[in-house]
Amino acid sequence: MTAPAMPEPGSRLSLRAGEWQMVPGTPAYTYHDIRVVSVHPSEDTAWSWVRGHGPECSWPSADCTAPWCWEVLVSVDALAAAAAGEQS
Repeated sequence: MTAPAMPEPGSRLSLRAGEWQMVPGTPAYTYHDIRVVSVHPSEDTAWSWVRGHGPECSWPSADCTAPWCWEVLVSVDALAAAAAGEQS
């Protein structure tokens, strides 16, 4: 079985409630935008760890020098949809 395609570094993810988690087993109930730095597998094959930056990191007044600012679990289905250009 072939693994689904994942978003490339620099891709923007617009995640809905239920598509991401801050900690395993605790679904998020808000919308979250993240610019992908990297995607890594998690212990649960339905989820992957995504490291990235929020939109505020690109503001002219931002002085973000961190390699990544967010690390969240994102559903593999949401990642595959984003990679395929199916994310709204």
